Amino acid sequence: MKPAHYSLAEAIAVFVTGWLALAAISGYLVDAAGFGVQPWLAAAIATVVAVAGMLTARVERSVPELAAWAGVVGFGIAVAARLAWPSLLPPGRGPDLTHHLLLVDYIERHGSLVHDRSLDGSMGEMAHYTPGSHLLAVMSGRWFGSDGLHAFFPLTALAAALTAGFVFLIARRHQLPVPYAVVAAILLLLPSQYFLGAFTHDAFLAQTVSTLFAVTMWWAMIVWDGESRAVEERSTGRVPTIVIAVMLVATFLTWPIWMGPPLLVFLILALGRLPRRDRWQPLAIVLVPFALVAFYHAIGRWQWLVIVRASGAVLSPSVDSLGWLLPALALLGVAVHASDPRRRVSTMLIIGVALQTLALYTVATIQGADTPYMAFKMFYLVIYPLAVFAAIAIARAARQSETAGWLAAAVLLIAVAQPALSTPRPVPVVDTDLHAAGRWLRANLDAACADYLVADPETAYWLHLAVLGNPRVPERMKEIDTYDPRAAIGRWITTEGRNYAIADLRLLPDEVRTRVEVKMQAGDAAVIARPDATIKGCD
Repeated sequence: MKPAHYSLAEAIAVFVTGWLALAAISGYLVDAAGFGVQPWLAAAIATVVAVAGMLTARVERSVPELAAWAGVVGFGIAVAARLAWPSLLPPGRGPDLTHHLLLVDYIERHGSLVHDRSLDGSMGEMAHYTPGSHLLAVMSGRWFGSDGLHAFFPLTALAAALTAGFVFLIARRHQLPVPYAVVAAILLLLPSQYFLGAFTHDAFLAQTVSTLFAVTMWWAMIVWDGESRAVEERSTGRVPTIVIAVMLVATFLTWPIWMGPPLLVFLILALGRLPRRDRWQPLAIVLVPFALVAFYHAIGRWQWLVIVRASGAVLSPSVDSLGWLLPALALLGVAVHASDPRRRVSTMLIIGVALQTLALYTVATIQGADTPYMAFKMFYLVIYPLAVFAAIAIARAARQSETAGWLAAAVLLIAVAQPALSTPRPVPVVDTDLHAAGRWLRANLDAACADYLVADPETAYWLHLAVLGNPRVPERMKEIDTYDPRAAIGRWITTEGRNYAIADLRLLPDEVRTRVEVKMQAGDAAVIARPDATIKGCD
């Protein structure tokens, strides 16, 4: 069999992303086999398979492309890291952040994924959530001598940067010169709320990791389609087919909503473009592993499929959030080049996203959802093919002049990246000191007896569920949902509080500080107790 043909940048990008995907899949399967979470075993399996895959690929060196790709990925990591430096803890807000960290905490404490179906009451939907990204965070923490809390944001920042790198590589596959491929990646910063904001503001951590795998699947389908068009080279499609298969399973295990459009495109290509004698092998390679993993995970969880019709807080698509320049340029690029067979996969992907958006919107509307949550989520995915087609439109207008391309990249970088770099860093909900205090209280006292003397209601929510591991029972959650920092501190001034509290010492007034015992202090956080507090039981 003739080896598949990749540039060096593509080989590195596929190896790194493939390794992450294989580690998530291996970790999941090892746990399914009854061995629990085994980070080093998963890493070893991922390494062997990824290296074996790369040995079958023929790689050509292209130094300018490699340097540009590395610049795109490095810049993406730097921009994301700035928003969470120096703690590198997830800077987002909203209940999603706590819920993701709740699943990370469970995996770390139990050394396994969630198998107990009775945990619905205490964990809610997270007892059934596809755990690939959370598992990757936990294993990454173990690999680097840390924990899942501290590893999750670096993982998502890397995933977002690699995704931008694949947009660059997809633009190159669409025959764009290097500077215009760089333009495609820079254009992702136009809808910054969808690109960076997905994980730095909205805390869609699992979605961000899944986006990397879905976009890599898109890239692999472009490679596979290009090879399958040449009859004499039809046999070379096995490597990209395997990449598609791996990325489909990884997308399902991290955030399965993204798998719909690329899977639809693959099925159309396989059934509609390949001769009958050639279609069954790629269909089997891609669909059989996915079907087995999806069926195993769905056992006992079928009722949770109704989440697609749920409402929720999500960015509404508008000119303010998406802007007008990117859609306008992309529309021009699609109009001019949609019929080009080299770009049909990307055109079909946009159509697939549109169809799934319409389907999700219809389901949500019929069910009376206040917000078509999942339909609006699809705009977080569509920005990537839009960026590629917008770059195609710019390249066509400039007649693919490399000088004009680098000038366009420089202008866009100044105009678009500067606001992203100057955006004020968000005030984090999670905090290293409060996390250390919470872990100590959970290990030494009664977690159910704790108050939270902190500045942000979402911090109290995070401490209560993800750090102390309290169940999501209605009685206490009503109090957490209406948390008021001044009222919480006031109860400790009037001695109406519980036995213990996790306190931000910077907020603690002297009336409280002088009348409590500090059980444990970690930087600006402490576990405080009333002098007469008991070790177990709550007042």
